[in-house]
Amino acid sequence: MNVAVTGASGYVGGAIAREFERQGHSVLKLSRRTCAGNWQSFSLGDDPSAIPWDGIDVLVHAAYDFAPKTWDDIRKGNIEPSRDLMTTAHRAGVTRIVFISSISAFEGCISLYGKAKLMIEAEALALGGTVIRPGLVWGGSPGGMMGSLEKIVRALPVVPYLSGAGGLRQFLVHEEDLAQAVVSLSCRDTDAEVFPVAHPASLTLRQVVSGIAERRKLRRMNFPVPWQFMMVFLKLAEGCGIPLPFRSDSLTGLVHGNPSVDFGTGDFSVSIRPFPEENSP
Repeated sequence: MNVAVTGASGYVGGAIAREFERQGHSVLKLSRRTCAGNWQSFSLGDDPSAIPWDGIDVLVHAAYDFAPKTWDDIRKGNIEPSRDLMTTAHRAGVTRIVFISSISAFEGCISLYGKAKLMIEAEALALGGTVIRPGLVWGGSPGGMMGSLEKIVRALPVVPYLSGAGGLRQFLVHEEDLAQAVVSLSCRDTDAEVFPVAHPASLTLRQVVSGIAERRKLRRMNFPVPWQFMMVFLKLAEGCGIPLPFRSDSLTGLVHGNPSVDFGTGDFSVSIRPFPEENSP
């Protein structure tokens, strides 16, 4: 197939693009940061009609701009550009649209990130597209939230972890398993479906932090920090304009996660490995 992938220079989008290429598909990589090869500069908000859609079979929309903080800015910077992108692809004859959402998106979610992903999901489903909701993505050199946790575990001999709210349980998925699931679902004839992609056994944040240390063969001690304390700290830092690798809205998503993820639709012929995988690097 000929596949266009947005966010192809990012952690998740890059893993997806590499897996399509590994399986022999041709990939047009769309990103604000481009490299040598089949790349085209594209950021959310750019004119999607400038993308060479001719011959593209599948659009995988994995891009998301974390810079906007207010709901109005998120709507203008992510929701509306995503709608325009997918609608333009559909009108240009792209037969399959796959949106990479998040397990943080569900009816009743509180975080702005989850709400934004949910609204983009609705736009994709209205076009007959497929929605994939990954859990917390991990792997050899993870990015995003898992990347931030890895940096903390590597740097500190005594590692804090957020406590309360039922342990802030998370569902995890390895980057390779997620990418393989995306390719598998992109090749299937599905109509307007939502697929959670993660290992069905949830882990507390303490278990995730301990698992990172285990994978990296590091001896670490852990101590709990109430999530309410961290929320106050993040709000104060954001109010003072202090840049941090972790946002208060991300913490909101952790605390108020999906209480009942339905993995009944997870038939995509890919085995999701547990975390931490035995003998992982």
